[in-house]
Amino acid sequence: MTQFYCLILVPETDQPQPSKPLLDANEPWKARAEAASRYLKLRSQRDAIAGPNLLSDPAWDMLLDLFVGHITGRDVSVTSACVASRRPATTSLRYIDRMMKQGLVRREKDPEDHRKVYLRMTEKAFRAIAKWVDALREELITA
Repeated sequence: MTQFYCLILVPETDQPQPSKPLLDANEPWKARAEAASRYLKLRSQRDAIAGPNLLSDPAWDMLLDLFVGHITGRDVSVTSACVASRRPATTSLRYIDRMMKQGLVRREKDPEDHRKVYLRMTEKAFRAIAKWVDALREELITA
């Protein structure tokens, strides 16, 4: 049996929105998530070259992790985003604040457990990252 999924974009509100997988018959969301995940894996392997401090890009690593989480429906807590950055929590939190000010992410409290806070990508950030992943995939295919 063939299953089709549809991406529906809902205007952003201050109300918490549960994460749901974004799968669409017209767009390769799974391929995008896979490409971003593989890229993150390769980035983490750079630490063997010069250590994690010299070749660090915490905000980008967090955005890519949020992108994959957004597509797959995985909630990304603030703590999990800090781990994805591979930097100390204080450094990661500063980057999260900067990304919030730039309109790339927003924080949402868990409606059932108010101690938990999740990060959500804004539509602006999601579309920009999707476009970048598409360009990366195209460049690698044609290279």
